[in-house]
Amino acid sequence: MRALTGWKWRAYGALVLALSALHYAVLSRFSSGDEGGLAWFRRRLNPVLPPPSGAKRIWIHAVSAGEAKVAELLGGAIQQQAPGVSVVLSATTYSGFERVRKVAGDAASFIMPLDTPRAQTRLFAEVKPHLMVLVESEYWPAQFAMAEAAGVPVAVVNATMSERSFGRHSRNPRVARRTLLTARRIYAQDEVAKGRYAALGVAPDRLALSGNIKLAGLRVPEPGERPARVVFGNVHRVELAALGPVVQALRGLRPDLEILLVPRYPARIARPELLTAFGDDVRVVEGIDGVDLAGAPVWVDRMGVLAGLYGTARVGVVCGTFGPIGGHDLSEPLQQGAASLYGPHTERQRALDDLLGAIGAGEKLTDAAALPAAILRLVDDGPERSTRLLAAATAADTARLRLHDIATELVDMAG
Repeated sequence: MRALTGWKWRAYGALVLALSALHYAVLSRFSSGDEGGLAWFRRRLNPVLPPPSGAKRIWIHAVSAGEAKVAELLGGAIQQQAPGVSVVLSATTYSGFERVRKVAGDAASFIMPLDTPRAQTRLFAEVKPHLMVLVESEYWPAQFAMAEAAGVPVAVVNATMSERSFGRHSRNPRVARRTLLTARRIYAQDEVAKGRYAALGVAPDRLALSGNIKLAGLRVPEPGERPARVVFGNVHRVELAALGPVVQALRGLRPDLEILLVPRYPARIARPELLTAFGDDVRVVEGIDGVDLAGAPVWVDRMGVLAGLYGTARVGVVCGTFGPIGGHDLSEPLQQGAASLYGPHTERQRALDDLLGAIGAGEKLTDAAALPAAILRLVDDGPERSTRLLAAATAADTARLRLHDIATELVDMAG
């Protein structure tokens, strides 16, 4: 395996280091993202990598927590079909890494290093993958160049291509030629994304339509197995003013309802802000074990607990959609067996929004004011909630079949 040398690669690596240092040291302080500060930058500079394996190895990379769900499903499907295959997972952001580490354990998960020639050379030399699988869309020149140098094929699953990304790749065709055009296989979520990849020059025989395989994780709980509980997930500061009246209305209309709120970024919203939004009796906890959830709302100020809490609720409200954020994974409550409600700001989740709407599995509301009535319609184990969850289960069956096919193809691609 040859290293990436030459002045152009050295200049590129220096630029990535400088811009990354600026981002983590300065710009991330003003960002709504979870990429962290200098501590996270240092971890990305020299991450602990999994040791080599004597078995065939497939490396699956997910940027953040939303993509990590696809990595989890895909990794499970691969190991179910080929138990002898070593599957390792990586992620770029803090929340993404916490999720893949929880799924794969410390020995089979790692933080994605920066895209410098030195870091990527080390990664491929130590991890020794037989196939690199990217989830949705993240294309970095050094990473693709090292895959080519190491003879490692690249596949992209659940691939997206927003209008903005399409415009950026169209303006920089040299980068596209060095990255996504070299992928062995791209499994696009929908026809729009597939068409954009084709317009960028991806050969037709390297493109396939997968649908959103995130839906393979949807499930239906048994009637009556859960308490009357609603979980507001991924709450952002900008949404507090809109969600405060919703919580107060629910408390008046349904005093027995358990109300849990989980922030997108724990410890970033001060207690006085919570008291102003949700009342003086709001309780701030890191976990719900031993906590009486009746009465006052509960603010769960901890990373990595949202999926589990959705799994105890009848209704999940996907936040980041009631303010100009663009949305988070709209299917996450459905993956955990809860009905899914979300607001109008779903720009970052367009394809999933369209799909859930088409199958009747999710419900998009015009604003936060519509939440109390929608939650109370769904919180009981009534026909409407059951119909929505059964629609999700039907979609999940289709997605699981496609996930199985993709996993089979990836095992073959790994050689």
